[in-house]
Amino acid sequence: MSTIVVATDLVPGPTPVVDVAIDLARRLGARLLILHVMDLGRLTGRGRHDRIDQARAEREPVLLDLVRDARSAGVAAEFLLWAGAPVDTITDAVVSEGADMLVIGARRRRRAGRLLLGSVTDELVRRTDMPVLVVPTMGASAASLAAAAGAAGTTSMDGAMGAEAGSTSQT
Repeated sequence: MSTIVVATDLVPGPTPVVDVAIDLARRLGARLLILHVMDLGRLTGRGRHDRIDQARAEREPVLLDLVRDARSAGVAAEFLLWAGAPVDTITDAVVSEGADMLVIGARRRRRAGRLLLGSVTDELVRRTDMPVLVVPTMGASAASLAAAAGAAGTTSMDGAMGAEAGSTSQT
């Protein structure tokens, strides 16, 4: 079974990274796993919480909406809501799920900021042994990004579609 994992930080607003992943999964006939990692060092993002159950309860409906969007596009999809350090947890998820490709976003930063703060995207590109599609999250429309992703990689991945989609959590 071909599997694409898309990692999202669930920032409010348009979701070009997820939109590109949905389009790519549809074109390739792949299963899509929408992954969000709750960094236990800082349970922020859509809201600030002291407890992981509060953070999880806030994020699950957003992930379910993304799964519904993928399914309405004809893609078998489910979500993963894992907790941990982002790079390690995303790496663990793609390995444990047997993913064939990772789709991630990249925010544009000044060189100094990137050197000082590091980059989850840069680290994932270096660490993974699979194709990684990096989608810029600023300055391009989702439609143009999806078209570019489709033109860049419309070759079918090995495997057949199978199981019904649902959700999986890890703590």
